[in-house]
Amino acid sequence: MLNKLKNWDEFIAPLYIPSYTAIPIACWLLFKSSAWKDVEIVLLIIITLFLVFAGAVESSSDENKHQFFGYLYLSSSVIFASAGIYIWLL
Repeated sequence: MLNKLKNWDEFIAPLYIPSYTAIPIACWLLFKSSAWKDVEIVLLIIITLFLVFAGAVESSSDENKHQFFGYLYLSSSVIFASAGIYIWLL
């Protein structure tokens, strides 16, 4: 048990914060059944900008793991932005 508590920082690393926070919220916004309001559109824009920032920071690293997550965040921001614009305009 103490070994798990000593290694808690591997689970809550800053590298994984967008995958815990931004990606689930963006998926919820895209798949909800009611019409979008102004706040939800702004929230999707903020999530997209957060993923672009996190992806740009992580993809400039030298480690392969950071680059993988950086490109994952960048590509997910493009997908969420394009799907959000498509849903919003329909």
